[in-house]
Amino acid sequence: MDADIQKIAAGEKLPQFDLPVDIIVFDDVHADLLKCYAAFPCKIDACIFCYVVRGSVTATINLWNYEIHAHDFVVIMPGSFLQIKDVSNDLQVAFEGFSSAFLKRMNFWKMLSPIMLQVFQSPVFSLEPQLADIFRDIFSVMTRVNDYSTAFQAGSIAQNAMALTIDILSNAIKSHRLRSDRRPTTREQEIVAQFLQIAFENYREEHRISFYAHEANLTLSHFCNVISKSIGMTPQEVIMNLIIMDAKTQLKRTSHTAARISASLNFSTPTSFNRYFRKYTGMTPQEYRKS
Repeated sequence: MDADIQKIAAGEKLPQFDLPVDIIVFDDVHADLLKCYAAFPCKIDACIFCYVVRGSVTATINLWNYEIHAHDFVVIMPGSFLQIKDVSNDLQVAFEGFSSAFLKRMNFWKMLSPIMLQVFQSPVFSLEPQLADIFRDIFSVMTRVNDYSTAFQAGSIAQNAMALTIDILSNAIKSHRLRSDRRPTTREQEIVAQFLQIAFENYREEHRISFYAHEANLTLSHFCNVISKSIGMTPQEVIMNLIIMDAKTQLKRTSHTAARISASLNFSTPTSFNRYFRKYTGMTPQEYRKS
């Protein structure tokens, strides 16, 4: 299976880890493949649901570090940044991924709504043994069906597969049959979840924090206080991290010029982008690309 995924990863559509078909499912991914993504951040344009069968992974998902172990379930939403830090040699992972093109055709955020807040709070869940067995069986069956029939790529099957995964997670969350490090839901956490969703969707076009405060229907000072107290980072730092991680990904994973990257991130000039990048990384984009 790993060889098939590596062929996909070598394709032109994966500088930022998207998928060339609606859905891809594998139940037997090993350490060597994930180590390929350990050198630098990778932007995930797809939606990934991942179950760790055995072993462990240390990873940064967006702005937070996670220790992920056997029987953990990970939800990586589109627009997220992922960097693999360390992988145990005995790692085995099962996952299903849905392409950005498929997500655009579906009402993805509405489908995700039953678990959205929990995923924003923490994308890593610890599964009880029975639930872990269910997800392992689901991924195993879908992998075999995918190998057997080209009809697996039909949009209705992909939509049903996503709906099934989200429904099982939603019911498990409601019945407290899985654990995460999230705190009890508060109004402040709802504001943070809303901000992160809007930030993932708009950070390239909108760098102004006033835009995000307006979208949250809050005054600028109250909005900044809520975000800073809830996640220990200012809204400016969140947007800055997303911009810098995106820029780093493009510099390392594409041959795009600094001018093109600057334009994609909505800087007025390449010079202003260079200044911004150097301010927060200590090097120019060209120096980072060569490092």
